[in-house]
Amino acid sequence: MTTEPAELLARSRFYGAKSEPIDAVAVVESAPAPGGRLELWEVTHGQVTDTYQMLVDDSGEDVLGREDVATEYGRLLARGEAPGFGTVHGTAPLREGDTGRALKGEQSNTSLLFTDADGSGSVMVKVFRKLEDGLSPDVELLSEIPDCPNIAPVRGWITHDGVTLAMVQDFVAGGSDGWQSALDVAAAGESFADEARELGRAMRTVHEHLARAFDTVEVPAAEIGERLYRQAEEAARRFPSLLEHLPAARSTFEKLDGNVPVQRVHGDLHLGQVLRTADRYILIDFEGEPARPLAQRRLPDSPLRDVAGMLRSLDYAAHFPVTDGPGLSDPAAWVAEAASALLEGYGTSPSPLLDAYLLDKALYEVGYELNNRPDWAWIPADAVRRITG
Repeated sequence: MTTEPAELLARSRFYGAKSEPIDAVAVVESAPAPGGRLELWEVTHGQVTDTYQMLVDDSGEDVLGREDVATEYGRLLARGEAPGFGTVHGTAPLREGDTGRALKGEQSNTSLLFTDADGSGSVMVKVFRKLEDGLSPDVELLSEIPDCPNIAPVRGWITHDGVTLAMVQDFVAGGSDGWQSALDVAAAGESFADEARELGRAMRTVHEHLARAFDTVEVPAAEIGERLYRQAEEAARRFPSLLEHLPAARSTFEKLDGNVPVQRVHGDLHLGQVLRTADRYILIDFEGEPARPLAQRRLPDSPLRDVAGMLRSLDYAAHFPVTDGPGLSDPAAWVAEAASALLEGYGTSPSPLLDAYLLDKALYEVGYELNNRPDWAWIPADAVRRITG
């Protein structure tokens, strides 16, 4: 039996428009690759057409997650060859005898971990699924700050006709997921303040390295407020339940004045985008918010966007359902303590600009949850009410 493309996309973690029916799928490029064929699909839904990278077998199933396919994918890279099509840039520190496997977890791309004969992992390949013209911010940013202690350095990447298909970077051995770590602490009813403080320091270090590597300029705060309000209006057009919050959102964004320094930032920072090692936090996935166009994600922004993203993630962690442990008797107090510690570690304090980014992030989250996880939408919706109340 052959799997229909629309059916495959609908159940794929990386497909980002699950709330809308798929109108058409067209294969615009195809070439032999490990396990089948590497293909580019143009997917039309509503008035939008997105391009996705797929590796499908004869039955139409995506097989990139299969161990044998991932291993062969790595063997080609080790020889400097791009699986299917594309050009390899940089040096991929892979050996032909390495074994590959797909990492589990909810993500918008597919990450392959390669291990040597003794089972130790050293290299990760991120295969980008939704494609856009231009160099991926992941590659662009990380390749310019290789000496930053709080990132996993990029070693190589694959491009095709100006599009980034994949990226090779160091694997963070012994790194634990920041989101799961926070959930474990919250489930145990313990304070996250010390960890949040250390996380704030790591964020500051990454921002300082990015500021040195890329231009930093000042822009009128009012311009930021206008942009954030336009985004709020767009979100309300897609999700009418947000319409009631627009007047309060306008008031929040209109409070911004003076000039604001902007630079390249992570753009989609939350607890799931950090790894905790024995002695530090590592920030990962520098692509920016996947629902926003690449050109928009590459624009300079205030570092407070990343700070706000992490604060919102702490709120999520505090309200996540507990399945093991006593949980938090006072989630709001837990969040307040952790947030204060994170701001202290980062070296900043509450401000109208931070409030504006918190509101922008919460509005984005409402739309994301309604599109992907409706049962979670109440968490950011409550935050919108708190910020605008």
